[in-house]
Amino acid sequence: MSLLRVFICLAILITGSQVTAKSPNPFDKAIMVTAGHDVTWQFGEQTATKSVKGADDTWYHLFYDGLSLRLRLTGSRQDSQYAARQFEAFEVFDVKIDGKRLDVFQWCLNNQEKHNRFLQQGLSVKKGVCQNLGEQGSFVMRLTKETIDALDEGNTIEYELKPFRTRVLVKFSIDDFDKVNNEFKKQYEAKLAASRPKVEPTPIAPVATAAAPKPKSKCKIGPPKGFSEVKTISYDCDDEAAKASARSSVDSEVNKIREQRNKADAEAERKRKQAEAARLAKEEALRKEQEALAASAATQVELSTDIATKMIAVCEKNWAEGEHRCYCEKYIKYAPANIKADSSCK
Repeated sequence: MSLLRVFICLAILITGSQVTAKSPNPFDKAIMVTAGHDVTWQFGEQTATKSVKGADDTWYHLFYDGLSLRLRLTGSRQDSQYAARQFEAFEVFDVKIDGKRLDVFQWCLNNQEKHNRFLQQGLSVKKGVCQNLGEQGSFVMRLTKETIDALDEGNTIEYELKPFRTRVLVKFSIDDFDKVNNEFKKQYEAKLAASRPKVEPTPIAPVATAAAPKPKSKCKIGPPKGFSEVKTISYDCDDEAAKASARSSVDSEVNKIREQRNKADAEAERKRKQAEAARLAKEEALRKEQEALAASAATQVELSTDIATKMIAVCEKNWAEGEHRCYCEKYIKYAPANIKADSSCK
């Protein structure tokens, strides 16, 4: 009977240990934050932002300006540096579009000093393509044309972070990303149209009123051409004093009008020069902006080529060992004949 009791106790202990082993580890749980279709883009001047609040009372802001993508964590709805949370050990493990890691992020991992397991706060990345600014609560990636195309064609973008002890998975819906580039295009065209000088209509000079025929017994003194607003004065032809008085009155009125016109012409010229200077300043600002955009485009092309070269070099090491990775699927045409495409990578 005692042997049976011992056997039952052992069975209970073994069963209990198995249940304990299979129970989930509470420390492996991650915070899930999702910005779905109901979260819309908020636009500024050539900027767009999506914001969502997580269960940890942290706001996550996805910011795009046509050249870079920034994720910032704040303590309030406002996406500003003043509201940003500050971290001492901010870690970024992955950035994916529709479940596939971005080439730019992989390039940053491969080109970070010291290690390539995750992007670590305080470590620099070659050319500053990725910036882990944990002390400012943000992570910034410069974009290539391929990355912008991926954003335009994708449905979701997901960040895997570890700003504190617990990992955070932040997912934003981006199936409305085409609205962003359309809005940027409208803003640019409106700015370009506003910078063009307006053509003012040429004023029509007033036509002088023809003087009425002189009565035989009367003479008249009228203003010179172009001063029709000055009245013609009649006088007796044989009255020299009346003639002199009429001449003096007309000349006085003409002089007053001439002085007023000179002042108006001077003011008009001043405004014209001011408008011309403003127009030239706008054209110069627009020219510099276009040059900056062109330079940025050239940098993106250079960066894309550099990333492709680096990625192919990384993949060749795997291929040489007879292995194939999904992040090498894009470059499969450079693989040896024994390495085949993997449909599960799509």
